[in-house]
Amino acid sequence: MEAPTKSHTMETIRARTARLYEQFIHNEDTERAEKAELFLRKMNDHEFIVAFCGHFSAGKSTMINKLTGEALLPSSPIPTSANLVKIKPAEEDFAKINYHNGRPLLFKAPYDIKHVKKFAKDGDEVASIEIGHSSSHLPPDVTVMDTPGVDSTDDAHRISTESALHLADMVFYVMDYNHVQSELNFIYTKELLSHGVKLYLIINQIDKHKEEELSFSAFRQSVYDSFATWNVQPEAFFFTSLYNRDLSYNDFDEVKQLIHDSMANREQLSEQSAETMMNRLVHEHIEWLLDQQKEEKTHFEAVVAEAGVQSIEEKEAALAKELEKRDAAFWLKQYEQKREDVLKNAILMPASTREMARSYLESTRPEFKVGMLFAKKKTEEEREKRLNTLLVDLKKQTEAQLEWHVRQVTASWLKESGLDDPLLALKAEELSVPMDSFVITDAVKSGAGVTGDAVLNYCEDVASLIKKRARAVSDEWEREAAPVLTEQFEGEYAQFAADHLIWKERLTAKEKLVSLEFARNVRENELKETLLMEDPDMPPMMGELMEKWRVEAENIAVYTGQEDMGEVRKEEEQAIDTEPVQEMAVIDAASTVKKLRHLADRLNGVPGFGRFIDGAIQKAKRLENRTYTIALFGAFSAGKSSFANALLGEKVLPVSPNPTTAAVNRIHPVAEGKKHRTADVHLKTSFMMLADVNVSLGLFGRSASSLHDAYKMVPGVLDSNEGEGKEKIHLSFLRAFHAGFHDYESQSDETINVDLDTFKQYVANEQKSCFVHSIDLYYDCDFTRLGITLVDTPGADSINARHTGVAFEYIKNSDAILFVTYYNHAFSKADREFLIQLGRVKDAFELDKMFFMINAIDLAADEDELNEVKSYVREQLLQYGIRFPRLHGVSSMLAVEEAKRGEWDHPRSGMKQFKEPFRAFLSNDLASMAVQSAEAEVERGILQLEKLIETAKDNRDNRTQKKAELEDKWSRMAVAIDSENTDVEKKRMTQELDELVYYIKQRVFYRFSDFFKESFNPATLSGQGDVKGSLQKALEELLESVGYDLAQEMRATSIRVENHGVKLLHEKQVRLTNKASLIEPELLLSHLDAPKLVVPDFDPAFTEVPREPFAKPLSLFKNARAFFEKNEKQVMMKELQMMIEALADLYLADQKNALQTSAFLFIEQGTDEVKKAASLDVNEQFTAWLDVLEHSENIEEWERVLSDIQPAS
Repeated sequence: MEAPTKSHTMETIRARTARLYEQFIHNEDTERAEKAELFLRKMNDHEFIVAFCGHFSAGKSTMINKLTGEALLPSSPIPTSANLVKIKPAEEDFAKINYHNGRPLLFKAPYDIKHVKKFAKDGDEVASIEIGHSSSHLPPDVTVMDTPGVDSTDDAHRISTESALHLADMVFYVMDYNHVQSELNFIYTKELLSHGVKLYLIINQIDKHKEEELSFSAFRQSVYDSFATWNVQPEAFFFTSLYNRDLSYNDFDEVKQLIHDSMANREQLSEQSAETMMNRLVHEHIEWLLDQQKEEKTHFEAVVAEAGVQSIEEKEAALAKELEKRDAAFWLKQYEQKREDVLKNAILMPASTREMARSYLESTRPEFKVGMLFAKKKTEEEREKRLNTLLVDLKKQTEAQLEWHVRQVTASWLKESGLDDPLLALKAEELSVPMDSFVITDAVKSGAGVTGDAVLNYCEDVASLIKKRARAVSDEWEREAAPVLTEQFEGEYAQFAADHLIWKERLTAKEKLVSLEFARNVRENELKETLLMEDPDMPPMMGELMEKWRVEAENIAVYTGQEDMGEVRKEEEQAIDTEPVQEMAVIDAASTVKKLRHLADRLNGVPGFGRFIDGAIQKAKRLENRTYTIALFGAFSAGKSSFANALLGEKVLPVSPNPTTAAVNRIHPVAEGKKHRTADVHLKTSFMMLADVNVSLGLFGRSASSLHDAYKMVPGVLDSNEGEGKEKIHLSFLRAFHAGFHDYESQSDETINVDLDTFKQYVANEQKSCFVHSIDLYYDCDFTRLGITLVDTPGADSINARHTGVAFEYIKNSDAILFVTYYNHAFSKADREFLIQLGRVKDAFELDKMFFMINAIDLAADEDELNEVKSYVREQLLQYGIRFPRLHGVSSMLAVEEAKRGEWDHPRSGMKQFKEPFRAFLSNDLASMAVQSAEAEVERGILQLEKLIETAKDNRDNRTQKKAELEDKWSRMAVAIDSENTDVEKKRMTQELDELVYYIKQRVFYRFSDFFKESFNPATLSGQGDVKGSLQKALEELLESVGYDLAQEMRATSIRVENHGVKLLHEKQVRLTNKASLIEPELLLSHLDAPKLVVPDFDPAFTEVPREPFAKPLSLFKNARAFFEKNEKQVMMKELQMMIEALADLYLADQKNALQTSAFLFIEQGTDEVKKAASLDVNEQFTAWLDVLEHSENIEEWERVLSDIQPAS
């Protein structure tokens, strides 16, 4: 909270701080009281504090050591300080350990600094450490403070860091060269600035910079631009190296000089930091109060959240009435009320319609006349025209504003009341309001004028007539529903009483939340009043504090060598930090296969088991010959191919040189006719090749009608374009196409069988690889012998739109997904979008089949640094919606070397730690579903035989009568199966699809501001050079980002649509099974797997949209400064968003129609298969039962079969 304060003397600020201290004590906020006390003591001691904060491994402690002139602080890639460490000039060397509880411990000179460093890692017991240094390089009165890393997940580290910064007069935020772009840096520094901190940014370890890859000036500018994008404007940036002081761009000496020079402005800086401190303490206290209320608040919120979007007050009141009115009449009244709400809220007469009504009303006036000649006829024609115009519009308004909502309310009421009647549900979906000209003409009142009031009254009358018709239609439906509903409510009072109790608790929880918020507001106002006091008196408590400090200064324990045993014990405890590996139950697929085959063998010849035996044998074969498709994803530079090589144990796959030319490489187990180390190379068709070439040519405003035309065109494109960014990739592709075209043209076959060496050429040589669509490699090794086909996909950053569709198919259909990222590479935008897509679909899969690999862990300095990187990757994945990822660190390079040496335990590469849980996933998690299905089939077979024997025994008497009964039931079942249709399922699918697509737009445009910021950023729009071209490129990037996101959302939606279709088909099977049990309880229907949804090709949106209409919003850009610093950027973003939203509506409507067509086909095919399977089951079982009426002498044999198969089960 920022409170309005004015500049005051330090004495006034001390009095205010002391009063805040009193309030913190009174409210039992000991942490804020301690901070206020520390700051009061700082002011009392006239300290000037320079604080260092930042990432753990950024080099803060090392920098402080250099500034002070001696290695006083521990430094390493892991957290080295769990608390504040203050270093100050002193007459004699000393170190003092300040505990949270207990006397400070003083180390007098000479002392062992290594021993003191141990205390710097104890954030639980130690509050802070002070080090006095007689030979310090610091100016007098300056205290340098080191803080724990801001990226710590340890509460002690985090609290220690945050509590320190309010003491500082200057703050240096230190970043590691490799992690400048970490989002945490932007967020944390922005927060520091929001509190008024005097902030300086240091990018350390610039000795890691490689000038040959990127000029340092360009790197420096990218840092400026990145922080500017986040609105982070520090006092200054410094680029430093503590290991190579001779670098020309090393600013470390400037940092030292700044600290020395700051003493000249000490008073001003001290007052500024004091103002900042008070605001921060008040803000933290309110946050603390929130935390104090958190347990209660969380409990109450959880109770309230159970209500969802429903009004708790209304629901509780409604349920209270339900207890008194639990009958059909009440439900019908509730339906009428909801329908009346729809009718009441329906806006049938917007301004445009009212104008048409006014025009028509005018034509009904006696004096209305059109023309001179033939006036009567023309007048009638004009009157009729106006009548029809109004009628057409009213039909449109009625459909949009009334019919859909009445259907929705009716469907909702059906669900809430629990009324399950497919015929009523279908009629509810088809409710419509009859419209004709009488609704217009009947509302006309003779003698009424065409004044504003008269038109309004007329419009109300017309709307009332339409609503009356809508009411009549729904009344007719209600009359049909009433008798069905009347039977439903018997003995439900107890259930509603329980429901009411739940909602009463929710209402109480909501009232408690209101009272908690009121308490916070009162507290906040009290603290604001303290900050605004002009001349506060110094409270008596200040004298008590000063006396306390005097006593503490005298009450110090001097170190004698015994005080470190607690720390030693901690170190011993911390050494044991490994989590026990949970052993997974092993799925015995072989045993299940044996059961199935045994069952099939013994049931052979028993009537009614032909389909069961075929199914059992098929399931046994699938279990015996299990195969898995494992998809490998990642950016092109992430080391996917090298990781694949590590899995195979040999350098089989070369690195793909170009994202455009990369093809899908599938590595299969050897098979009949497919030898080890051979490959089938599938070339692109001429149609596919021309499409790819035109994508690249299109970037330079060119297009070819044929490959020969393109071949002639490419040299001119190459000569006139140098390209930048992704253009270079397309130019590289065009160059490769031109060089290899004649070889491609001479190939007569689209598939070529090659050996391993030639295969590598088709992967690594651009002149060949750009013509390759996919490759199937056959390779025999331990990994592929598990039945695994490994698919090396195009990178997440592929520029080929076709690759996106390919990637999605593998995401959806593969048995496992391996995503590879490189050890010291941050996630790119392409990585981010791909991972967001994984996050979208992760929960839609029955199993979590995703594994995330950090490749090249051999680059880690030590295990602690590796763990830090893992934590960073895990946090990033969580931001993209991927919770609880399976994360493994590996070194592909070391793994291949280990394989060469025969070290299959992989002692250094980390592959063993990945392979073991991965194989367990294949053999247990994946196999378990197939095994469970097979075991259920075994149980069904035994049950079916038991029922056959029971039926045969019961049928020995009255055979003629029982035969007639069976034939009657058989006939009834045939009718029941034949009567199943898809009408209700299609209606429900349509409703589901409408809702899913509606939320797609919401999610995509929730990210619109982020897409806009990435496209229209200061680096792109510097205002220099070709401004119009830069704006056009920014627009293209924006359209591409939003269009790609829409397509990705549609792909993710297709999975949800398929899941919903599977659910609908399952419900149909359940209904059919229930019908069967009512007709013949002994009848067993087999469960049928649903078919696969045919997913349409979702091309990115906006590729064919003309760009000319966007010229107007782009013209809002005048210059870079006005655009980014004033409101011009927001105005352009809003205008672009409105235009793009309208285009998105058209795109989503088209894609929804395509997906709906596929979904309907899915439902129709699934229903046909369900009916067909049910008919086969019914026919076979009834045939068997009729047969046993004539041949019951086999009962004893069947009982022996049953006895034989039961132990095997």
